[in-house]
Amino acid sequence: MREKNISKIGEFGLIEIIKNQFTNASSDKNIIANIGDDSFCFKSGKNSICITKDMLVEEVHFKKEWITPQNLGKKSIEVNVCDIAAMGNIKPKYAFIGLGFPAKTPETFVRNLYKGFKKICDKYKMTIAGGDIVRSDKIIISVTVIGIGKEKIVKRNGANIGDLIGVTNTFGDAGAGIALLYKHGINYKYNKAERYLISKQNNPKARLKEVWKISKHLTSLTDASDGLYISVNLLTKDSGKGAEIHMDKIPISPNLKKVFKENKKQLDFALFGAEDYELVFTVPRLKADLLKKLIPEISYIGAVNSSNKVKYFYNGKEQEIKYCGYKHF
Repeated sequence: MREKNISKIGEFGLIEIIKNQFTNASSDKNIIANIGDDSFCFKSGKNSICITKDMLVEEVHFKKEWITPQNLGKKSIEVNVCDIAAMGNIKPKYAFIGLGFPAKTPETFVRNLYKGFKKICDKYKMTIAGGDIVRSDKIIISVTVIGIGKEKIVKRNGANIGDLIGVTNTFGDAGAGIALLYKHGINYKYNKAERYLISKQNNPKARLKEVWKISKHLTSLTDASDGLYISVNLLTKDSGKGAEIHMDKIPISPNLKKVFKENKKQLDFALFGAEDYELVFTVPRLKADLLKKLIPEISYIGAVNSSNKVKYFYNGKEQEIKYCGYKHF
């Protein structure tokens, strides 16, 4: 029998294999969130410790000509803080940075990259605590962030039937930004709305302060690093539930509407564009208004049900949705 390669299994299929191989065998009672959530979390005394790792690889996640070294450094830390934010009221404290560089990488590139690392670490009062540097064919940035908190961790698997599905801010901007760069490159004369979309791709922001305000009310939580479609699937699958999503309620920014005027294109970016890093969560209906008071930018896009399927509707009519986002393999 011919062996499957990982391009057939896919990224999430590969994660599922790893998760099944290791998490079921663990008897460590201190583990709160295991392989497969946004961060690994465990109890240490009265504290919850959360650890996450993310990688950015040249020509996979970025092109050097499309982003400044300082912005690349900032983004590398910020996307890891997003995973910490996806666990609830956790404060990022320490960062470990692993780097791979081609031998001819300019020294100024490295210096500016570290300026970006430091800027975001200073923003969150984090310490760069160590790391490693090796030679590689392309630039590789591997960051590990450790966070600490005392409140209950919010995992992906706690959604209840009847909970509303909520999101912060808008979706699709980052995906639209990278689409513009692929189409026109960096030297094109972009207008203000287009520059905004590109900035959302190159300068993501973790919703840390927002999640600190609302985490104690949530039943499940993740961040939209891989797109809204994937995030909703993760929450419902891990919770053993289904959902109805109303596409006309997905928040789209005015800038995205200006640049891409076709409604379907806007929704494709929102569902599949990825790297928005907004919060996607479930909350009991009775708490929905309270969350809106705490964070007015929250939108409710659907509800959890018992169907074990995610169905999409637009203006009340069910839509057939097929994933068309980025695949690593």
